[in-house]
Amino acid sequence: MSQEILEAAIDAVRVGQFQAGISGLRHVASQVRPPDKLYYSANIWLVRAYKESGQLPQAIKLCRQLATSSHPRVQVWAQQALPVLRQPSNISSRLDIF
Repeated sequence: MSQEILEAAIDAVRVGQFQAGISGLRHVASQVRPPDKLYYSANIWLVRAYKESGQLPQAIKLCRQLATSSHPRVQVWAQQALPVLRQPSNISSRLDIF
């Protein structure tokens, strides 16, 4: 069930329906825990959705949490994403999902 919600939330973010996407991503992230890949995918997409919807403080806060993850790839992604989030221009495409 969480996989389907995640996919629908990602689709919503991709088409600019950020609030619907954020709601679904938050739901998935609250239902699964590390080391489940769904947890990391939901949170990475949540960072992106926050950024793209103009909720930069939330994006940075969550990204900082992910930067301390025990998952090496997530940690590296978050550490690379933080400087991108702090840049004023809209370059969200650089927040590639692993």
